[in-house]
Amino acid sequence: MMPRFPGALALAAVLIAGCSPGGGTPSGPADAASMQQAFVKAVERAVPSVVNIRTVTAYPRARGPSPRPGADPMEEIGGNHENSLGSGVIVAEDGLIVTNEHVIRDADEIIVRLWDRSEFPARVVGADTRTDIALLRIQPTAKLPVAAQGDSTRLKVGEWAIAVGNPFGLESTVTVGVISATGRTDLGVESTDDFIQTDASINPGNSGGPLLNTRGEVVGINTAMVSAGQGIGFAIPIHTVMSVEQELARHGTVRRGWLGVGIQALTRDLAESFGAKGEKGILVSRVVPRSPAEKGGLRGGDIVTSFGGKPVSGVKEFQKQVSSATPGGAVFLEILREGKRARVELVVGEMESMEPRHRARKTAVDALGLSAEGIPARLLRDLGIEGGVEVGYVDTSGAAWQGGIREGDIILRIDRRPVAGIDAYRKTVGDIRRGNLVSVLLMREGSQMYVAFRAR
Repeated sequence: MMPRFPGALALAAVLIAGCSPGGGTPSGPADAASMQQAFVKAVERAVPSVVNIRTVTAYPRARGPSPRPGADPMEEIGGNHENSLGSGVIVAEDGLIVTNEHVIRDADEIIVRLWDRSEFPARVVGADTRTDIALLRIQPTAKLPVAAQGDSTRLKVGEWAIAVGNPFGLESTVTVGVISATGRTDLGVESTDDFIQTDASINPGNSGGPLLNTRGEVVGINTAMVSAGQGIGFAIPIHTVMSVEQELARHGTVRRGWLGVGIQALTRDLAESFGAKGEKGILVSRVVPRSPAEKGGLRGGDIVTSFGGKPVSGVKEFQKQVSSATPGGAVFLEILREGKRARVELVVGEMESMEPRHRARKTAVDALGLSAEGIPARLLRDLGIEGGVEVGYVDTSGAAWQGGIREGDIILRIDRRPVAGIDAYRKTVGDIRRGNLVSVLLMREGSQMYVAFRAR
């Protein structure tokens, strides 16, 4: 059995052997030294633009044992503060910094520490929960070093990757690996975005820090890890990050298009059954009442083959096309209806904002690590569902967040039990014990999905 070399050990093994990461032709000591120097220069170029982010958040005590003898009563009932550590990247010399939204969520105070160990208070320019991106601003006394931006659209599996951040509070930590995969779309952070997977070690505190190429250019922002396995971490591609950053800088939020349809993949059998054998596209399974889709004449059972003149090949692509469309603008869709081609024109609506609900921050979370709210009967009718509860807040350190549940999601079932309303939800959650594997059926943006996680 071949030995496995995680992180920096893999790099050391390759350098000693004098091979490329893809197992190319062996090279001499001079080439190995040259490769090593390239890594050193990449890190030296990038590290000054990486910052440490510390947040302080007042929070209530959700539940727990009776106050300890001699304990501070305020510590037991709330009013205490929780310190959170993360990383960030300087994107403008006048003090703009990109990080993860979950790093600064609910923060009452944000402190940024620079490479030279100087510290500055930061304010939130804007935050986007769908992509887990936040933009901060500090007021530095001098121009700051700005991170060099790479091209994440040209990444290849097998390329070297360097992660920089502050894991467990250890500042300016560097780890090395490779790009393990691109185009990952099932992480529960934002259903329409593609993520970079890497085996460069990413740990708590790395969130918001950069993923670099060997030129020291930022190709992604580290955002998640798989705690159950080693060598599995994820980063948001830098082209997505900078697009969101520009919107946040201009408007403080990100506007996204919305049609109001439920969609599903068009399988070969479904296409044939709808008289569209051999066609590519997506199948409309539901149209939300009074939505842009209904007003434009779209119907359940329609097959969308083109959006704005561009072919539609699958669900993820269609979601991206709709999301990136300008709210208020007109768009043409090519469809197949009962085997006949047609064209419909829609006015794109605006997707409801998923900005953090700070009012819910002071509310205790339940055993799943979230707080839920009932849904008015009128809205249930508009959504075309019989029951459910809306997620008002998710604790980013809890099980529900790790499982992929986000604010604004609608919970329809828990462990295959229907959730008719808030009372049924509370009863079902009350039956869950720590360590139980929980499956949840969600509705998000008109589509349904399952997530699973262990209660804590």
